[in-house]
Amino acid sequence: MRIGIDCRKMFDFGIGTYVLGLVRGLAQLQGDEQYVLFAPSRGIELLPESCERVPMDVPNYTIAEQFVLPPAIRRARLDVFHSPHFVLPLVRSCPTIMTLHDLIYFRYPPANPIGRLYMIALTSHDARVSDRILTVSEAARSDIVAVLDCEPRNVIVTPNGVDDRFFRPGPRAMQWERYFLYVGNDKPHKNVPRLIEAFRRLRARDSSVSLVLIGAPFERYRDVDGVICAGPVDDDSLVAAYRGARALVMVSLEEGFGLPAVEAMACGTPVIVSTTPALVEVTGDAALHVDPRSVSAIVDAMSRLENDEGLRALFSSRGPDRARRYTWRRCAELTRNVYRDVASRRGSARSS
Repeated sequence: MRIGIDCRKMFDFGIGTYVLGLVRGLAQLQGDEQYVLFAPSRGIELLPESCERVPMDVPNYTIAEQFVLPPAIRRARLDVFHSPHFVLPLVRSCPTIMTLHDLIYFRYPPANPIGRLYMIALTSHDARVSDRILTVSEAARSDIVAVLDCEPRNVIVTPNGVDDRFFRPGPRAMQWERYFLYVGNDKPHKNVPRLIEAFRRLRARDSSVSLVLIGAPFERYRDVDGVICAGPVDDDSLVAAYRGARALVMVSLEEGFGLPAVEAMACGTPVIVSTTPALVEVTGDAALHVDPRSVSAIVDAMSRLENDEGLRALFSSRGPDRARRYTWRRCAELTRNVYRDVASRRGSARSS
């Protein structure tokens, strides 16, 4: 069985982690599957050598990809094609699977009205024509079934994984002292302005505590006293930042999974997350849950973890055990099961 995977977003924040984790997990499984990875020329060597790697530099979310991807799929003689996001080829020569991580952009769409229309219309269309939809949590699955009116049995949960490096002991970030950590982008649903306001209030009580922001540039917060805008960092620096933090704070208004929370738990770092369904589902009793719309609640949670060593120790001990539920191998195994199911149904249809 030949399975094609669109890896062109392998460098994107979030989806890129999923793409790399999944294909590396698939490459480690024993089986007869052959994987064909369509990926940008830059960095294609990061993908497993055991897979067939096809350079493809056509940009995502363009008309051009609809002319380049379909013939490439036909040439590859695929049995199944998997897109790790909401865009499928409009012309399909084999069964297709898509991964919808969440429907956040339905509620927080791009400011550009054309982009908004494109994303929502294409997602709705592709959800109807895809043979299966993968997603990363039960909360996200419920949302997809309800909003897109999908057949529930066709929406399969294949949770994200955490790389082994987050569980291994190692150095802590040494350039910062007594800091809370945020990892992610600065999109509206991430609720960063409320986090900043909560930190301002905490800083007013204790001027020795800092807040480190990793991921986006966060230029608009550079002048906030005590806020350190670290921007994008490499993998080793990210792990060290998790290890040294008083706590990770992730008070999103919506999430599909919340990978930074699980990475922090794997490092034994206490975690504060919002009461968003996916974050509660993923973190369970290994995190402190707060109302993301209440700045006072966020401040109180940060203050509790800053001042209560016993509470920090409790969440530090619970975190790694909870995080071990999420591995890229498990994600790969669940995903391969879907590939096999879809391919077998295609074979049955051909023989009937």
